[in-house]
Amino acid sequence: MRSYAVFFLLCDATGKREVIIITEEQIQNKIYSYLVTQNEHVILEHMPDHYYNLFWNSISILYEGGILTTAKSVEKFCNKLQLRGSYNRDKCLQGISEMVFWLYAIRRNYSFEIDKQLHTKNEKNNSDVDIQIVKDGYTFNIEVKTPNQVKKTDESILNITIPFRSFERKDIQDEEVRKINRDISQAIINNSQGKYTAYEQTKIDDNKVIEYLRSGQIKFTYEPNSINVLALSVPSQQMDNYWGYLYNPFSGIFTDQFSGKFFDKKKNEIKHSEFDKVDVVLLTNIVEGHKRIVYEFDSWKLENYCSIFCINPFSQRTMKHCDVDAYKYLLDILPNDTNRFEKERDERNLQGEKLGIPTDPIFFSEYLYNHYYKLR
Repeated sequence: MRSYAVFFLLCDATGKREVIIITEEQIQNKIYSYLVTQNEHVILEHMPDHYYNLFWNSISILYEGGILTTAKSVEKFCNKLQLRGSYNRDKCLQGISEMVFWLYAIRRNYSFEIDKQLHTKNEKNNSDVDIQIVKDGYTFNIEVKTPNQVKKTDESILNITIPFRSFERKDIQDEEVRKINRDISQAIINNSQGKYTAYEQTKIDDNKVIEYLRSGQIKFTYEPNSINVLALSVPSQQMDNYWGYLYNPFSGIFTDQFSGKFFDKKKNEIKHSEFDKVDVVLLTNIVEGHKRIVYEFDSWKLENYCSIFCINPFSQRTMKHCDVDAYKYLLDILPNDTNRFEKERDERNLQGEKLGIPTDPIFFSEYLYNHYYKLR
């Protein structure tokens, strides 16, 4: 165990300051004391020793990088990873996704700050972004969101996924889905030799993406030398769905067809201007490396995941054509598949056009199989 130590001051009731020494060993012991009480925690949940050991190595990196420096920061970290009190798996995966970005920034020796407030005190907005990276004269603000995951427990239920809204009205969409379930899903169940007993339609989460975008609008500020990134951490099998939420030709959030398709609870139409401070969505499958066992894989390295930048064509920066070269810097500071993904997707679409076969529904699975076999 390293002998590094962190010093901080506490005051007793008389105001006398007392010097407290926290070593890396003490920090790890504190985290361990919480972890062992959470039997269902993902860090302990059927994970191999390799994953567990890399977690403790990551704690050392956070210590040396200055994130775990005081008792308060350790307690806050333990809360974020759901190590204290009642355990919430979804909140834990959210905390882990944020942690993976911290670790990358430390390893790359970036200048960064976590939980960074972007608004001035006069604005009366106390929200913050998960991590801010400053490099090459640009500021990159990153907010991480991890949609809740439904842990499937009944293997006899056939899950039916409708990737996006493809009809003008919700009632028409619902009626068509009912037809599919009645005519196709039931036939699959009848011919499954007892494997499936019922079907269940998974929820279309495009409204959740809009909620994240609108939340980002509150947290972000528009500055000429900054890029605002909303990172969505999802399992591999959901990446194509989230890509579809953004770009599908019927109701894609980042398309012109978005207009008139979505409304808030007060029946007001949601418009692109309601999230025009969000410059980019980063679609990544960090969750996949932590929701299940992935052997011989470092789940704590951002560069090991499939990550794709999706530029918001309706952001203030894009619409004003304001220093769009900043997007090129973004491609350099965070590991991503954007250029390779777009190149291969274009090539695959050309092949599909020649054969008269749409390739989008299968391309994501194909891409992950070719480049991220362990995370497919």
